[in-house]
Amino acid sequence: MKIAILNGPNMNLLGLREPGIYGTVTWNQIEDRLNKLAGELQVDVFFFQSNHEGEIVDFIQQQLHALDGVVINPAGFSKTGYSILDALTAVGIPYVEVHMSNIFERGGWHAESIFFANAVGHVIGLKANVYELGLRGITQHVKELRTSISGKEWRTGAH
Repeated sequence: MKIAILNGPNMNLLGLREPGIYGTVTWNQIEDRLNKLAGELQVDVFFFQSNHEGEIVDFIQQQLHALDGVVINPAGFSKTGYSILDALTAVGIPYVEVHMSNIFERGGWHAESIFFANAVGHVIGLKANVYELGLRGITQHVKELRTSISGKEWRTGAH
């Protein structure tokens, strides 16, 4: 099973970026934790972060036949990233949306996400832990899909 961990803008600044909101854990530390968990779950993980929407779309399109699921923190693209959303939903890649901060508590534009309705699950407000919980969630979801839907039909939107 292959799962991509996708991050939108400024997530590469973790550890430096607003530590009162996002904590002090760096992205490299999160990747280390996710690689360890991926080994336990027996899944392969791919990491991709970009401050540019089109690069995320390109990554999804390049990997679409290899990916079984995605954990995505759209960050600043939560409200505007329609091309990312379209890339995920066009080929039926299931995804879990994560946000390190409690976007609902923060309010304003932070509390809105175009990804919310199509996600198979959400993990918010638990700082760096959202990624591990998201990986566990999408892994379980894909396993359940594989047992309930034969072949690759689930990748064509049958789920």
